[in-house]
Amino acid sequence: MQRAYRILCVDDEDFNLELLETLLAPGGYEVVTALDGKAALEILSRKNIDLVLADINMPVMNGYELCRAIRAEADLKHIPVVMITSLDSRDSKLKSMEAGADEFLSKPVDPAELQLRVRNILTSREYEDAFTYLIHALARAAEANDIDTGNHILRVGEYSALIARELGLPEKFIENIRLQATLHDVGKVHVPSHILQKAGPLEGAEMDEMKKHSAWGAVIIGDHPHLEFGKRIALCHHEKWDGTGYPAGLKGEAIPLEARIVAIADCYDALRNSRVYKPCYDHAGAVRIITQGDERLKPEHFEPKILEIFRRVAPQFETLYDKLKDAPARQA
Repeated sequence: MQRAYRILCVDDEDFNLELLETLLAPGGYEVVTALDGKAALEILSRKNIDLVLADINMPVMNGYELCRAIRAEADLKHIPVVMITSLDSRDSKLKSMEAGADEFLSKPVDPAELQLRVRNILTSREYEDAFTYLIHALARAAEANDIDTGNHILRVGEYSALIARELGLPEKFIENIRLQATLHDVGKVHVPSHILQKAGPLEGAEMDEMKKHSAWGAVIIGDHPHLEFGKRIALCHHEKWDGTGYPAGLKGEAIPLEARIVAIADCYDALRNSRVYKPCYDHAGAVRIITQGDERLKPEHFEPKILEIFRRVAPQFETLYDKLKDAPARQA
C-alpha cells in the first residue's frame, strides 16, 4: 500500500505550523514539522520526505540556507522545496530561485492556492512510483530463469527492513533497503539458465560463472544516484564478515552495511525456499544452520551484531515468510 505523501513544514512560529497542518491534513497528507532549517535537515536525514514547505526568516538556518543545503545533498536534491514568506518582494523571490526553490508562496497563505501548488508538485511524485515499479520489474526479470523462487525478492526486502529497524537505523534507510534489496540478484539475468536450473551441485567452472552475478548486478544497475544503494547491495551481498566471500573478499566493516544486512536475509530465504538442486528447510532448520553452521554456511560469515538481531527476531522472519509465501507477487 502506498504511504501518504509526507510534507515537511519548516517555520519558527508554532502558529504557522499548526495552520499548515490544518490546511494540509484534510488532503490526506502526512505533515512533519521543524522550527528551523537545521532541525529540518536532521529530519530529512532520517525520513523520506516528498515536499518541503519552508519559511525564509528563521533562526539557526534560514530558508535560503536550508534550500541550498538540500540542493547540495545527492540524496536530497530531488525533493521539491516551496518557500512561504511574508517578504513579498522581487528580491526575496529571486533569492529563493537562486537557492533552488521550486515554488514561492506569500503569507498569509491562500488555502486554495496552497492545495493547488502542493497537488501539482506531488503529481510529479507519481514518476517516483513508476520508478519503484520498474525496480520491482527489473528484480522480477532476474528470476525469469530461476524457477521456484516465488516472492523471494519481496521477502528479502521485508526481512532486511526488519533488521534495519532493529539496528535503530533511520526510516529513510529502512525504506530504501526494503525497496532496493529486491535488486540483490539482478545480475542473474547474465547467468545461463542451464546453470540456474541445474539439479545438483555446480562444478567449478559453473560456480565461477554463478559468482559473476554480483558484478553483473552492479553493471546492470549502473550509476543512477537513486540506485547507488541497490548497486552496493547487488555487488556486495555475497561478501562475508570473515573475508571469505566474493567478488572482492571484503572483510568486516569494509562491506557496506546494507549488504551485510541483506546477506543474512537472503541466506534465510534461500534455505526456506525449494530449489531444483536442494530441498527446503523449515524455519527451525534454517535458523539452526545460520546460527550454528553447516558444511557451507558459518556464523562467522555474518556480522555478529546482525546475527544476534537475527536470533532475537527470527520468529518474525517466520511470520513474514508465511505471509508472503503464497501471496501473489505485489506490484510496486
